[in-house]
Amino acid sequence: MSNSINSLAQINKNKNRKNVINKTVKTRRKNNKKRSIVDEIRERRPVPNPWRVGEVAQIIIKGNPDLKGRSGQWCIIEEVLNFSCLVKTWDGIIQVKLENLKDVYYSSQQQQEIRNISDRLAQIPQNKLEDSVKHFLEALGKIDRPFLTTLEDKILTLIETES
Repeated sequence: MSNSINSLAQINKNKNRKNVINKTVKTRRKNNKKRSIVDEIRERRPVPNPWRVGEVAQIIIKGNPDLKGRSGQWCIIEEVLNFSCLVKTWDGIIQVKLENLKDVYYSSQQQQEIRNISDRLAQIPQNKLEDSVKHFLEALGKIDRPFLTTLEDKILTLIETES
């Protein structure tokens, strides 16, 4: 008797699962939305965004063609969203998914230095610059240390005064 009750409960449980799956499939068809499985899982179980405004991170491409040419750039978190962050790079603000951000292990003083460099780069108008200057600024956006060398600082100061 106990086995037959368990069997009926298992059959009922399987029917409920099938109904849920069918309802999900029908809902997707009705809405005609193309969503990936990853997006659906994220919506079901949201993970808190670990980033905080003002933190320094590094951009990694990780299969995202929109970030082509930005691999290795450091950035400053400007706004924290559910599944992404708005970040400030050497040439503007872009939106980056969480999986495309990597923590850089700088002290608070080193992060402040990077923020100072970022502020200096942001004050330079990008539209009037020659290509060689843009390449130099892009290289500064990818430095893997939290400071400028004396020569880099002098060149940046010259660019700031000339533009």
